[in-house]
Amino acid sequence: MDTITLTGVHANGTHGVLAFEHERPQTFVVDVTLHLDLGQAGQSDDLEDTIDYGRMAKDIVSVIEGEHVDLIERLAQLIADRILADAPAVEVIDVTVHKPHAPIVVAFADVSVSITRARSDSGKAAARMDEASSTVTGESSVLAPNAISGAAVPPQTIHNAVVALGGNVGEVETTLRAAVREIDALPGTQVTGISPLYRTAAWGMADGTPDFLNAVVELETTMGSHELLASLQGIEARHGRVRENHWDSRPLDLDIIDYDGITSADPDLALPHPRAWQRAFVLAPWAALNPNARLAGAHGGPVASLLAVAPDRNAAQLESEDWMLSGHADSDTSVPAGGSRQPHADWGWSAVENHPQSRSASQLPPAGAAESDEAVETQPVSRKAIISLDSTSHDAERLFREAIVSIDSIPGNQVQGISPLYHVSRFDGPDAMSAVVQIETKLPAADLIAVLGSIEAAHELTVDLDLVDMEGVTSDEPNCSVPWPSARNHASVLAPWLDMDPDATLGGDPVSFLLAMAPDAGRVGLLSDNWVLPPQ
Repeated sequence: MDTITLTGVHANGTHGVLAFEHERPQTFVVDVTLHLDLGQAGQSDDLEDTIDYGRMAKDIVSVIEGEHVDLIERLAQLIADRILADAPAVEVIDVTVHKPHAPIVVAFADVSVSITRARSDSGKAAARMDEASSTVTGESSVLAPNAISGAAVPPQTIHNAVVALGGNVGEVETTLRAAVREIDALPGTQVTGISPLYRTAAWGMADGTPDFLNAVVELETTMGSHELLASLQGIEARHGRVRENHWDSRPLDLDIIDYDGITSADPDLALPHPRAWQRAFVLAPWAALNPNARLAGAHGGPVASLLAVAPDRNAAQLESEDWMLSGHADSDTSVPAGGSRQPHADWGWSAVENHPQSRSASQLPPAGAAESDEAVETQPVSRKAIISLDSTSHDAERLFREAIVSIDSIPGNQVQGISPLYHVSRFDGPDAMSAVVQIETKLPAADLIAVLGSIEAAHELTVDLDLVDMEGVTSDEPNCSVPWPSARNHASVLAPWLDMDPDATLGGDPVSFLLAMAPDAGRVGLLSDNWVLPPQ
């Protein structure tokens, strides 16, 4: 029998019998040995004939970060079940779970539980040995065999959907913001893009009917199309939507425009939305969000081209490009007739024309700023930028998700990469969580830093956002220091960045090298690599 061994897989989980262990994550370390026939893989050199140990490592991490269990014996069993379910070629598996920081009142080096499980003829895990071993600093004891759990649920498919939002009753902009956050909080769902906000006259309705505000979001979800529709209708209902008259004013309207490019005439959910191809209040925000978007179906095609020939193409007018940042923009964000919006007084940059010519002398960069960042251009330059997120809040994951949505909704920004979530142990204060995002941005560095400050203020400074690096930009001004000097010494920045981009460099030095030299490298640990999906 051949073997594959993977040792030292670290992750943090809330497992243990004591009350605080249900709440405070601690590190678990797992070793596994798989027993299987590798003869075919040795001949074919094909990954399909062996085990993807990268996926196996992620399976282990997902179990550790998953539902609480009291005993590490149970945790070991769940890991064995998951791997046997995902890897049919494995005949026998050995699993050892270490709990190096277990709450034991005497000095000890480690505590671990080891189990061995074999696949039965039915394909489920079956006990191969009548006992598991539990070890504390070299001592062992015989434990009762673990109960066998069912096979793990296979990973769910991620679907891509486009949802249109609209409304014309009440505080519509506030309602739409709340709806975006509620969509993002749906089980297995992550909003990946938010369009600008558009205003459209209430065509075909009585005189005096309030204008509609409209936007579009792109999202990833594990929900089926009908499950997603039901969830969206639940959000509508919570905001007072009553489906009595189809053509009527409403506080909130949520429509699935596209779902995986599927074409369907299902009477409960026609896909794509049967009238989207001729509605500017859908096409205009969608094209603004994604210039390369395409609508499927008989009337489909590039969204920008459909907008150009839509009968109401002049009816949808840009209302706001930063509408998701409530309270940090001027109250009047409408576009004046014949001109673009003016810069926000408290941001110092124009959401439409954010290149240097559009700013006043007082808003121009200070002398000495890098010319590559502030050179006068007819069009803003798009650059890659790295932003770090840090928070000591117990609600850090949600705060990070909301901050990322806000960053992505800023005109000229597009989030392109999100790192795993890390835990940071600190001697001089409370522990923290950290992550890193990569964006493409058309904002100058100073303006991007100011925007990040506005997002921090919107979250009452419970999350810390820093511009770590920007492609082609070097600046040492007091309010615009790029690259961020202290990032080279912070494993809380370097570790998630390296996880997201193994080839990353900072100031010409490989991030991998900087992390190895960082004084706090031993105080950071991976928490989750799928944290962006809200908990189910």
